[in-house]
Parts: sequence; structure tokens; C-alpha cells
Amino acid sequence: MSRHIEYLNDKLIIHFTGLTVAASLKKEIEVPLSAIRSVKIDDFKINPLAFRVGTSGIGKNVKHGRFLYENEWVFLSYSNHKNVLILDLEGLDYKKIVLELESPEDAKAKIESLMAKV
Repeated sequence: MSRHIEYLNDKLIIHFTGLTVAASLKKEIEVPLSAIRSVKIDDFKINPLAFRVGTSGIGKNVKHGRFLYENEWVFLSYSNHKNVLILDLEGLDYKKIVLELESPEDAKAKIESLMAKV
């Protein structure tokens, strides 16, 4: 995967590698645990014509970068909109961060475990 999460005591650092860096215009995003309102795994579709800073790939599902969604900025990084990790945030530049991961269930469990300690 061209994205992975580093789990720290008080924050997450989402790292992007390879072509995902160029597509999303980001190398990493830091997310304080205190800014996470909820974590879920679900499908996430966005209007193909949504205003964006980044790229939409050749396939209709490929999304990387910052998109305007329901009048808020969201950060998306996925090639398949199904079974993605969705972080609902408060007080950051992004209202949501949506990521395709190899094991979104493991990531969700780790994040919820860290949030319980804060």
C-alpha cells in the first residue's frame, strides 16, 4: 500500500509514498487523537465533479487529495471506495480523512484503543 499510519500516544501520522504523494500533493498528515470524533469502516463515494486539489484517477473510484464535500474539506486517498477507513474530525483543516488500507479493521481497533487512553 502506498499509505500507512504511524500510531503515537497522542496523534496519528498518515504517511504517503510513491505516486500517492504526487497524486495527493501530500507526504504526510498529522492527526491529533483529540481531533478524532469517530472512526468507522464504510463505503465513501463523492461526486465525480466535486471541486478538488489533487487528482482523480482514470478509474471512477480513484481519489487522492483534498475535496470539497458537503461544504467542508475532506482528504481522500483510495483506489476503491468500498471498505475504507473514515476518520470524522473536528478542529482541523479536514472534516474527514478517508483511506484505503490493507486492514482497515486493524487500523480502526488501534485508533480506538489509543483514543480510549487519551
